[in-house]
This record gives sequence, C-alpha cells and structure tokens, in this order.
Amino acid sequence: MIDTLDHYIHNSMSPWDDFQTRPSLCMKVDQEGRLLPYIGNTVVFLLDDDAKTRLHRSQQSLYDAVGEMLAEPLQMSTFHMTLHDLANGVPDQQGLGDWMAYTKEQATRILSGWKDFQPIRMRSTQMFNMVNTSIVLGLAPADEDSWHRLDEMYMTLEGVVNLGYALTPHITMGYFKPGIYSPEQVQRLLNVLDTVDLEITLRPEDLVFQNFSDMNHYETVL
Repeated sequence: MIDTLDHYIHNSMSPWDDFQTRPSLCMKVDQEGRLLPYIGNTVVFLLDDDAKTRLHRSQQSLYDAVGEMLAEPLQMSTFHMTLHDLANGVPDQQGLGDWMAYTKEQATRILSGWKDFQPIRMRSTQMFNMVNTSIVLGLAPADEDSWHRLDEMYMTLEGVVNLGYALTPHITMGYFKPGIYSPEQVQRLLNVLDTVDLEITLRPEDLVFQNFSDMNHYETVL
C-alpha cells in the first residue's frame, strides 16, 4: 500500500502536458477562485498549533509560486488530516439533511468506542496533486502498527459511507482554481512541491466529528 501511494505521489502531474482541473471542483470553487457553499460532515484529526504554523509557511510558498492556479487560501485554522469523509453536497441537494443526520448518528456510535485508542505516529512525505482538485501534503504512518490501526479505523467508517477507495492520508494545502494550465505553470508548481519535514502524533483527543459549510468553515460538533 505505501509503495502504491509513493508511486502516485511522484507521478501526480506531468510537466510536459497541459493540466486541467477536475470538473467536480466547480462544486467547491467558482471560476474566480472563490470558495462556494458546500455542506457536509467528516471525521478528522486536528493538528497542533506548531504543525499548522509550519504548514502555513509551506502554503505561502505555493501561493508565491503559482497563486494564479489556486483558489482563495485555506485558513490556517482549518488544517487537519481527514480520516473519512461522510455526507456532503451543494446546499439544495435533495436528502442531504437526512444523510447528514444519519452519518452523525453512526459516527457518534463509532467514535464513542475510540476514546482510548493508542496514539498513531505519522510522518510527512511530499506535497502532490490530489486528483486534479487540490494540492495536499502526503502523510504516512511511521510504522506498520500505526498503519494497520489507522486503516482499520478508516475501514470501519467505510461501513457508514462507502467511498470505495483506499485511505490516502493527507493535509489539504489549497484548492486549484478551475481551469486549464500550461506546462510552464505546471513546472513552476512542481518546483515548489518539496518534501516537508513534519512528524505528527494523532491522539484520541484530536479525533473529532465536524460539520462544514465550505472548505474554509468547519465546526467541531463531537
């Protein structure tokens, strides 16, 4: 699994071709790069202030290099590692309220059984393009035991909402502005997608259930 993720990280963008963002990005970001109303809930690990400060510096380097490719910056306070997304959609999506209520009920039951899990050690890898929607910082478990425990938690939440793909631990640094970008722009971006030396310990008190109204506004409710 880790070898597969490493291959994906290092091959997520081609420096020789035009780069086009994913059509579904327009649900979250408009053509001017403004974040749109997008509602849902999620289970995430919060990060400490030191980690967020260091991530903010890396985020600034991205915007200095290729700000024209990126949506409005994510606030430093929003930085987190997602364990599993649950309900989400545009505000007028039919049935979204019921879906959010159901996923909250199920997540409450599951999280109540995880109050005393052993801390999970993570290390940062490299920033990369996440499915043509965003730039993220990859994370990897620091040992096999941490990987197995994290994957087990993810698969438990797959029983609530089946995303159908493996966990790719990451921290979102910024969303793309919808569009098509030249190889020259891509190359400038690749030049700043460096490794980031960061170690994170995911603790029981850091695991929370959040609602969001757009990608810059999260509220912890559990």
